[in-house]
Amino acid sequence: MKSNTKLTIILCLFIFFAVVNNTMFNVAMPFIKSIYDLTAGQVSLVSVTYLAVFSVGTIIYGKLADFFPLRTLYIIGAGLLIGGSFIGYFAESFLFILVGRIVQAAGGAAIPSLTMLAFHAFYSVEKRAVGMTLLASTASLGTGAGPVLGGFITSFFGYKGLFLITASVTVLLPLLYQLMPKGQYKPLKFDFFGCFLLICGIFMLVVGISINMNLFLGGILCLGVFLFYIPQAKLSFIDLSLLKNKMFCSMLLVGLFTFLVSIGNLFLLPMMLKQVNGMTAFSIGLCLLPGSILSFISGKYVKKLYDTCGAIYTLGCVLVLLLAGFLCTATFAGGSYLLIIGFSLFAYIGFAAVQVVMGNYMFELLPKVEVNVGMGLYNLCAFVGGALGPALTGKFLDLNFAPVLNPWNHSSIFVDGFMLLAFIVALTGILLWTANNRYDFPSKKTAKVWL
Repeated sequence: MKSNTKLTIILCLFIFFAVVNNTMFNVAMPFIKSIYDLTAGQVSLVSVTYLAVFSVGTIIYGKLADFFPLRTLYIIGAGLLIGGSFIGYFAESFLFILVGRIVQAAGGAAIPSLTMLAFHAFYSVEKRAVGMTLLASTASLGTGAGPVLGGFITSFFGYKGLFLITASVTVLLPLLYQLMPKGQYKPLKFDFFGCFLLICGIFMLVVGISINMNLFLGGILCLGVFLFYIPQAKLSFIDLSLLKNKMFCSMLLVGLFTFLVSIGNLFLLPMMLKQVNGMTAFSIGLCLLPGSILSFISGKYVKKLYDTCGAIYTLGCVLVLLLAGFLCTATFAGGSYLLIIGFSLFAYIGFAAVQVVMGNYMFELLPKVEVNVGMGLYNLCAFVGGALGPALTGKFLDLNFAPVLNPWNHSSIFVDGFMLLAFIVALTGILLWTANNRYDFPSKKTAKVWL
């Protein structure tokens, strides 16, 4: 009993540092841009490369867990996370910062997927529910602490201090090794070629948007070969049979687009607050804190709305919130930072709400035996969307158009950046409305809803 309690604490600490590692760099990117004289598209690679590798890594670790002990994989993942942190800390060029972030992602991807598996493998059903609640609360705490911690460290110790924060998980490794059961090895059966194609396709696609269209086209080619190869593979890396479910495919796209605009917003906001409002990193972190707190508080109310009205109606409300937030931000960009922070709360609530709705809706939409595969595909699409967000918005800022998309505000390119996000939200709403009226889907809450 005591060992399980200690293991829960260690796993929660790993989750906390994994979430913080992802969120605190958003505040630092405007200052990394200034230090290395980068374009917005180039500095977005700090987030883009991390999320691209992270998206595939979560699936890889989940597959490897069928053949290797969780403890072994967890130690390897944590070791890569620590190694990448030291590479980033000692980096003397932007290229090696990216190398550090890529290695961090290759290790950090192990933590969410293996932690979930650990709770299913090592805990009773009663303890598992308590543990999962603690994990969710810890992740929310990390989301709120990340921007503040990132702003404080960047302001007073420089952005390299962020890598040392993540490297501090080193002290947890001996405890994890001692507390987690040893486990057993099984003969490895793994689709290496399919894995290679998917990694190359996603990485080249999102990085190519930021820096090189040839890479982008190469990514599309790799993904095309992957889709052709998977149905014929003996050991399929990803089960794509669920894509025959049209409503599920529609939800994958909704998840991808909502993550795209949410992570894109987290890239644009700090950039604008520094360049337009002239704020310090610590001030930016404090400005982002209310949104993180509100997203945590709003979760239970979103769940109540979902239980009452169903997934489609709730997602419609979420898209309205996102659209209002981005349109208002675009209208008042360049003005008072208090207004900007107030409107950004809509985006934070929307981002949290999508995760609540999708996490529950998959259990309605898919048969029980397909839920794990479905959630794996959803997480992959969501993280790819998260990588596309900074890539698209960064590239858009680099084009340096005269702001024309908002008739009430032409003060800066950031105006059109937020208008771009609003346009993507509107397209997502059309997709959701079309899917709702075209495809059948299970719901115990409500019939079809006109949005």
